[in-house]
Amino acid sequence: MAGLECGWDRLVTTTVKAIYEDGVFKPKEPVSLDERTEVEVTIPHAPQRSPDDPTGWKAIDSLVGILQGTPSDVSENHDKYLYGDPHD
Repeated sequence: MAGLECGWDRLVTTTVKAIYEDGVFKPKEPVSLDERTEVEVTIPHAPQRSPDDPTGWKAIDSLVGILQGTPSDVSENHDKYLYGDPHD
């Protein structure tokens, strides 16, 4: 189990691998929770691939030129534009 506690008695995040079986999520390792503690479960889903674009390149291609009025070298120097030039 991975988790971090920060000041102010707040729990930041804990990630636990679990198996879903018989309608119940069963942790694969011990957890430090009181019985009947309510938790929030997030279930990741893999993106669905389109049959006519299995590699995703068509979707990426549709983004070309979406930003208007940007410098012509924004793709090569995006860090500079986002975070500033460390040499300045």
